[in-house]
Amino acid sequence: MTDKMEDYTEKIAALQEKGELTAETLSLLMEMLDEMAELNRSNKALRRVILKGQSTMSTRLRDALYE
Repeated sequence: MTDKMEDYTEKIAALQEKGELTAETLSLLMEMLDEMAELNRSNKALRRVILKGQSTMSTRLRDALYE
């Protein structure tokens, strides 16, 4: 989990302890945090794929230039 997401989780917990969140609000916030975690995971996976694609393309270009 990223630092920002951990901060959000701590802030939500603090608000919950104070009793300032309704059950519906807490449910929505937790759903949003779960979605953020999934999007973060997806972004990392996409970045890895892009980086792999770039290295393959540069290798092909280099091979073509050497011919």
